[in-house]
Amino acid sequence: MKEISIDSIMSRVRTKIKGNFDFVVAIGRGGILPGYLISRYLDIPLEIVYSEFRNDNHKPKYENPKVQINYNIQNMKNKKILLVDDISNSGKTILNVKERIKNNKITTVVIYGNADISLFGTHDECIKWPWE
Repeated sequence: MKEISIDSIMSRVRTKIKGNFDFVVAIGRGGILPGYLISRYLDIPLEIVYSEFRNDNHKPKYENPKVQINYNIQNMKNKKILLVDDISNSGKTILNVKERIKNNKITTVVIYGNADISLFGTHDECIKWPWE
């Protein structure tokens, strides 16, 4: 099992996330804490969308993620958004949310996995998150 710390996450955030953004949109549940850390670091607002796709054993519960997006996020247009999740394996959750807010300039961020910005790259073992 691979362990990471908040300090190592923030070190990567400081070196990898560059530019001006209007909002962080975090995908709940796993993206909420990384999204919060990034929004605090960049001093920009945080919005949260909720997604349900995998169970606690990391197995898909549905063919496609079920996503709940609030009115404010759904109606954003022409904003520069960092879309944040903890991990991206299949990419289905990020793609599903990205499609629902497509009238914006979206940069995807994950701690591990495939995204525009992956703080630690891909992974081949379980992750021990610092908040668990």
